[in-house]
Amino acid sequence: MKEKAYQLKNYRKSILEFIDYLHKNRSYMKDDVRTIEKIRGIGGKQHRLKPKESYKDARKFNELQTEKESELYSLTWDNLIIEKAKELKLYENSTLDIRNRLNTAIHLMYDIKPAEATEIIKAKEKYLTFRKETDFCSFLTGFLFMDLDRALTEFFGAFTDVSDMKRTQTESPAPQSEDDPVDIITNNFNSDDINSVIDHFQDLEKNMKNGEFMQWIKQAFELLETPEHKFKLIGKYMISEIRGLFYTYYKKPGNHGKKDKYVKLLSDYFEGFDFEKTKANFNK
Repeated sequence: MKEKAYQLKNYRKSILEFIDYLHKNRSYMKDDVRTIEKIRGIGGKQHRLKPKESYKDARKFNELQTEKESELYSLTWDNLIIEKAKELKLYENSTLDIRNRLNTAIHLMYDIKPAEATEIIKAKEKYLTFRKETDFCSFLTGFLFMDLDRALTEFFGAFTDVSDMKRTQTESPAPQSEDDPVDIITNNFNSDDINSVIDHFQDLEKNMKNGEFMQWIKQAFELLETPEHKFKLIGKYMISEIRGLFYTYYKKPGNHGKKDKYVKLLSDYFEGFDFEKTKANFNK
């Protein structure tokens, strides 16, 4: 138990160091915020085009994509934030690690000294200042901050009022306007436009917790990484309907390759869908 307590103490220390890192560098990160806004503007222009229906629109879309990728390449702090978090061993495979480990640390409070509690309270103010002055949660590091926000609300709540922590969170995904489309995810899974992917699977969102749908899209189509803990579907649904959603996507026109790859989109990411059984009943 003492060894576990020591590990959790070090984990809490890493969280505070990470917050201090964000707070100290927030003014430099604002340059990335401006770049992010520019990228969103380019995405808004792309969203209004119809590249599959017009050759002129297709050329313009590709020109804008080149411009957007150039701006993405110039981002600095997005990658540095991820590197810092991993350097401190806050997570390995999934940002859900942050919530799971920090929530575990919360339940072992007896070893926290008054001096550490004081530092934790100071850290809350630093974190809120950082989150108020930057906009990273809604961009490429969004999933990291979504999980960190929720974990820190409970963590800080053990020491001080956290009603003001709500400013870091959204209870439900904000609707996307034409000028702010969800096109910041790159599809590395296949050649489909990411917006068409999202449109096809949109019905899945009602059976997932807030934020998890886009987290799945990013992990499955951009990062190509399987989660440490599979997503759990909620609400009323029929297994055959879920399978059908993935099967009809596999059968859509386009270069979709082998069936196994599309079966794994379901079986590797969601609880209750064994690969062999899902494959055998994929079209049923």
